[in-house]
Amino acid sequence: MGLFIEDYKVSGADTVALEDSIMQKGKQVTAGSRILDNFTSPFNATVVDRLLDGGFKISGRTVMDEFGLLKLSRDDDNTPSGALRAVSEGISAYALCNDLFGRYRGEAPKNDCCYIHPTYGTVSRYGLIPLASSMDQIGIVCKDLSQGFKLLSHLAGKDPKDGAMFPDSSYNYGTTDEKITLGVPRSVVEKADEGTREAIMDFIKEFSSTDINLEYFDLYNQVMYILSSAEISSNLSRYDGIKFGYRASGYTNIDDLYIKTRSEGFGLDAKLTAIMGAMILSKDQYGPYYEKAMKIRRLIKESVKFDTYKVIVLPCRISDDPYENLALYSLAPLAGLPSVSFSYKGHGIQLVAGVKKENLLLSTWEVSMA
Repeated sequence: MGLFIEDYKVSGADTVALEDSIMQKGKQVTAGSRILDNFTSPFNATVVDRLLDGGFKISGRTVMDEFGLLKLSRDDDNTPSGALRAVSEGISAYALCNDLFGRYRGEAPKNDCCYIHPTYGTVSRYGLIPLASSMDQIGIVCKDLSQGFKLLSHLAGKDPKDGAMFPDSSYNYGTTDEKITLGVPRSVVEKADEGTREAIMDFIKEFSSTDINLEYFDLYNQVMYILSSAEISSNLSRYDGIKFGYRASGYTNIDDLYIKTRSEGFGLDAKLTAIMGAMILSKDQYGPYYEKAMKIRRLIKESVKFDTYKVIVLPCRISDDPYENLALYSLAPLAGLPSVSFSYKGHGIQLVAGVKKENLLLSTWEVSMA
């Protein structure tokens, strides 16, 4: 698989690659799916306008998994995503992505990169091809978190085109003098390999720390998969071969057009997710699945109090199974929290903080890197 769908042949410390789910006026945008073949964006995403206004240059559009879906269909391709490769290979200084299921957060530490997942509602999603709208959030792949947060300061801030944003017009992403106490969920850390466990225990030595219990952790991946499948299924329903994108040939009526277009245009994971989501939203399953998962999502959000601790420390990997690892990456999107992931002594570590507490994440990282 290549790196760029389109390479704009620019370089430098102010270059930003765009995942192929972020619209750029006049450019083909496919979100990694055949269903959007020949779709040309009629406008810029808000983040693109803000990049250009800030003097940044777009280095190209990177390949991605179809719509950024969780890949449950196994394959032997362990090649890092296009966005990660663009930054890790020095082709672009930064990359913007929508990391719902943790692929970028998991890949970043393994490729000597960092990933910033901002608080939900601080970065506009206008012009981002939607996946799961209540959880989508554009994040940043970077080499250095301090530089990544400087870029984030150009992107964050209220946009009237996105109705799910905080009212703040701008954010100052700097370090803080606030005392940092780390919350360590030992039962989760123990699931990681020995090297990662040792790295986390070494990491927390520089801070005050307290053991915590992530209530409902065993349900994180279930709630995440149920709710995201429902939202994704609803969002995928707009791709019908009528308005834009790919249209199959040889159909005999409107139903045949829908079936042929979606059968040929969607990949296996998109089809699986669409079917699962439709089932979850059906009359008989809505209550026991979707409604129950929404209630547990609220309980998860309320259970993470950030009272005796300010930052949660998590591994970036606990299994070879992507579904099990999903639990590690679900807290941030389910609760709308900011997180960062990076390599510490060769092992991936993830930090999660309270709403709009990115400054604590940056300060924690800077102490660990000193």
